[in-house]
Amino acid sequence: MNDGLDDNTITKIRNIVLSHTGIFFDDLHINDLVRHISSVCTDLKISNKTCIEQIDDSSFLTKFLEILINYITIGETYFFRDNNLFLYLRDYLLPDLIQIRRKEKKLYLRIWSAACSSGEEPYSLAMLLRYLLFDLEDWDIFLMATDINQKKLDNAQEGIYSRWSFRNDPIIPVDSFFSRMHDNQVKIDDSVRSMVRFERINLVRDTTFSHAFGPSSLDLILCRNVLMYFSPDKSHEVVAHLVNSLRFGGFLIVSPQEIGIIQGHGTRMLKKGSVFLHEKINPGSKTEVSDPSCISSDNNTIIDFFPENELPEEDNFDVLDIIDYPEGIQLIEKPEPGINLSGTLVHENEDPLFNQLITDNLLDEAGRIILQSGYDYTPLLVKQMEIIIRAYAGNGEYDKALGWSDRLIAVDVLNPRPYLLKAAILDEQGLFNNSLQLLRQSLYAYHDYLPAHLAIAGIYSKTGKLDLARHHYEMAISILEAKDEDTILEETEGIPAQKMKDMINMLLRER
Repeated sequence: MNDGLDDNTITKIRNIVLSHTGIFFDDLHINDLVRHISSVCTDLKISNKTCIEQIDDSSFLTKFLEILINYITIGETYFFRDNNLFLYLRDYLLPDLIQIRRKEKKLYLRIWSAACSSGEEPYSLAMLLRYLLFDLEDWDIFLMATDINQKKLDNAQEGIYSRWSFRNDPIIPVDSFFSRMHDNQVKIDDSVRSMVRFERINLVRDTTFSHAFGPSSLDLILCRNVLMYFSPDKSHEVVAHLVNSLRFGGFLIVSPQEIGIIQGHGTRMLKKGSVFLHEKINPGSKTEVSDPSCISSDNNTIIDFFPENELPEEDNFDVLDIIDYPEGIQLIEKPEPGINLSGTLVHENEDPLFNQLITDNLLDEAGRIILQSGYDYTPLLVKQMEIIIRAYAGNGEYDKALGWSDRLIAVDVLNPRPYLLKAAILDEQGLFNNSLQLLRQSLYAYHDYLPAHLAIAGIYSKTGKLDLARHHYEMAISILEAKDEDTILEETEGIPAQKMKDMINMLLRER
């Protein structure tokens, strides 16, 4: 145990963090908290023991928490993160709202980027508005960006970024919004920076916060990849405050992993492909949706209000066979080290050097080829990342496999497949709860993702939770019911939909 950090002390600080930030460190992540506490004590240039002895002093606690928050709220963000979302904002939501305001001769927009970290999200919104509004100077734009981490806010206001902040290709021309600096860094132009108002806000404690326009007046709030870290009680409190800040017909956007938290807060969930929006509805009116095809009497209904041919196609699936699936239902086998994968995973001659390195089990060298490709995530590069994840997992090098899995998830957070790959690696290590969390994220990205339902059922079966396993087997059957009997499931080695359904039904009868 670290000096001064016994179990009681750690529990005490964990509860303080929960109370002040809403972030809960469960037992699986308690070592992260211990590491952060030690880092704070080091920053304060005092021992762990001396630091802990002063925790009850309110002035010291304030300083301690300010530094600790900077460690536990690092924030992962970049410009135009989630291309599908920003394309939807560019092509649908913002143009429609702008058109309505023009007709009403009320040229104003009210937007809040909550938990904005180092500022890439609000600056992306500001650039998008400059792109859409030819008469920007005539508009009253309120674009607020808040975060609890003062260090990140200082970085945001400075507006200097490295190449790492441009991992996605911009959806609009952005060169004119940046000036080049030394060391391949760029600085945001003052015309964009002046559009964003940065403030330090604690979403959990500042629930009475109200901007200059009063409550219930915002058109759009983005609060992504934040609620998932809060305890259930705190997350619902924050959602209630966010929804209260919206006008009727305004939209709250969270990450796909968080959509379940929003239910029951006076919103209607709308879905466009992989983009989810939560529209605040007026209980006294029939609907706040301008498109009649979106009307639903159920506040929690997911309404797909765009043509079917615009929806994304279901991914093919060839994940390694780590998760325990029902007997007889086998996914493509796990590759062994040294086996040439080019025949099944990438087309021959696409990158002979990479393929040979994989064949020779020289995985670190193969990884360097991927890293040297920069951030142009072509289909080949994504496939190579999948290959190296499988190869490291096949070698038992799970840390490296998990690291590459995180890189793959970052390419497209709304693709269910990378979550499944990472879940399989965690499952192999016996980390069932962690694996289930990743599989649920996979289903948030695509609710009818058959492999994820089968994987969850497999975990629940081997951990004795048979009722939950049955539920997901039945979900899998309902997905298969929508397919033609002879349809060959690309997720499996040539098994048709009817045979898969029969195999699952046989399992259910045996239970």
